[in-house]
Amino acid sequence: MKRILTVFSGVLIAASALICSSCSKPESTSDQPAVSETQQTTASGTDQSPETPASTVSADGKVLYEQHCQVCHSMQAPAKTAPPIIGLSSRYRQVFGNRDEAVSAMVAFMKSPSAEKSSLGPNALNRFGLMPAMTLGDEELTSVAGWLWDQYDPEFDLGQCR
Repeated sequence: MKRILTVFSGVLIAASALICSSCSKPESTSDQPAVSETQQTTASGTDQSPETPASTVSADGKVLYEQHCQVCHSMQAPAKTAPPIIGLSSRYRQVFGNRDEAVSAMVAFMKSPSAEKSSLGPNALNRFGLMPAMTLGDEELTSVAGWLWDQYDPEFDLGQCR
């Protein structure tokens, strides 16, 4: 019985660690880095010149989304445990209408989520609650927020998300 409890406790700890780490910055291992050197320099902005096209930044935002966000946020409906990206993009465009202001608001929210900082309507907040704080750096958060803004689809209907 003691062995079963020990094994069960180990499984619970491992599952908790997996869930909690899904929204945090992955640590690199000696076998495989969490983010390639190219992605790190681009996300940190150290290797970008003024001529760097926006699509490069968007590509990095997509990589960050895939690594840190898609476990909770699907691209389109149906929602997973958080609002779909296309709905978030539509909502931020509706609330802000300006990319820079929206990206700043998204970054502030992802760093320290609160109902006051949320741009979601009350129905969405009631349905999904608040996300955990992201542990990514400002450059990475800005990159993923810019990429999210760019996912706008004018055909998407926010419906009951307001």
